[in-house]
Amino acid sequence: MYKALLIAVNEQRNHEITALPNTFNDVSEINRLLTETPAIFRQSDVQILSGNLTTKSILTHTLRSFFEEASPEDVLFLYWAGHGGFSETNAYFLPYDADRHAIRDTSINMSDVRDHIDRTPARTVLSFFDTCHSGAVMRSIDSLMDRGLEIKGSGKFVIAACTEDQSAWDRDGHGAFTDHLIRGLEGGATNPSGEVDIYNLYSYVSQALSNEFPNQHPIMKGTLSGPPVVIKNVKTREAGSNLSPAPLFEGGQRVVDNSGDWFLLGRVHARYFSYRYNRSDKSYILILKAKLNSKGIEEILKQMWRTEQSLAIEDSAEFVRVDEVDVEVVGGEKTINLKLVSSENKHGNPMFDNASFNGITPDEIAKLRIDHYLFNKEVPNHIKINHSASIIYGTSFDYEVSERLIPDLIDHHVPLECIRLHLIAVLVFKSIVAEVSSLNLYIEDHAITRITLQGRRPRVYTNVTPSTITVDQPVHFSLK
Repeated sequence: MYKALLIAVNEQRNHEITALPNTFNDVSEINRLLTETPAIFRQSDVQILSGNLTTKSILTHTLRSFFEEASPEDVLFLYWAGHGGFSETNAYFLPYDADRHAIRDTSINMSDVRDHIDRTPARTVLSFFDTCHSGAVMRSIDSLMDRGLEIKGSGKFVIAACTEDQSAWDRDGHGAFTDHLIRGLEGGATNPSGEVDIYNLYSYVSQALSNEFPNQHPIMKGTLSGPPVVIKNVKTREAGSNLSPAPLFEGGQRVVDNSGDWFLLGRVHARYFSYRYNRSDKSYILILKAKLNSKGIEEILKQMWRTEQSLAIEDSAEFVRVDEVDVEVVGGEKTINLKLVSSENKHGNPMFDNASFNGITPDEIAKLRIDHYLFNKEVPNHIKINHSASIIYGTSFDYEVSERLIPDLIDHHVPLECIRLHLIAVLVFKSIVAEVSSLNLYIEDHAITRITLQGRRPRVYTNVTPSTITVDQPVHFSLK
């Protein structure tokens, strides 16, 4: 059984110690990634401690129970984000009620945590520590932490944010170490089988972090007997290339719940043979086979070179710069190699997160935009749009959308998977949702008869619980 204990010491009772609100974001994302489908961890087997639940007494009791009550077959996953502190002879994790003038008496000795890992009946322990953020009131991690986290036995791992003489960086709502850990669990550290194991994850995090901050290198201590321990199953990018367009048939019902191997670049849809996302330089690498695409795709892509375009692929959308378009012929088969680099500063028209506009809440604005762009509905009479029209509809320059989006796409014989991609692009670029969790088109008797959507607004990198936008809308768009 897989069990996880996730600790975010995001608040400090003593105001002399800086609070670390980003650690709560870290734990929230890791919890989501461990438990989302296809999950190895059950939500009921994941325990989260944050805020005033991270006192020394609560943490001490919880750690003892977590490790001592495990069985030999259990796989234990420990994540800890917060401050690290030091006395002259020992290294400590600082709890909520730590006193900077009495670190030894008010904090948790790292060697005590190490002893729990050594002595637990569980044969497999995976532990991650991001315990030194910029702004920390104590010294940087030094050899005390190195010694304090030294463990014994195979199958037990400790991965820390940096080496003995370095500080750990914090940016963009996360500790840098944890941000790359999150990205690895999201899919950046997958092996060819679509799994994230401990070795691939550490290798990914180590390389990505070192590339971003040459003066910060994570450390891993531990050995393993047998095959690598799998932490998460992730759909591989290349696996999508084997998916074919959803067929239409008389009667019954067909659900288009993925985009197969299609992607949308600008207003052009094409099929990729393989694709991967390189998180170190935030680029998409796509390989296209000429035989899978129309003859004009090559020339269209060449004309896009060095331009900025909108991209929609799988469940995501963003603006990118077309960095490379290389064509090669191997064995008589033409291949197009495409590199797209994220344009980080170009996004949709943002809405207000925590306020209303003319009495209309952000969630209501999202629903109005969905009705307008996806379902061609008029704004209800009781809503006065006047000068707030751009708030309801978004501005025309950020992402132009047809007034009859789905009917126009059907009229132009756009594949269903690509209609889905167009909808994802609208949802993201019109700031209806920040992330699409699921988007399904239900096909019956040669018509789209139902559309369901679930997305998150805003993204979970703030300390505000994200709003979830859900839609289950009966429609009728004829495909004949």
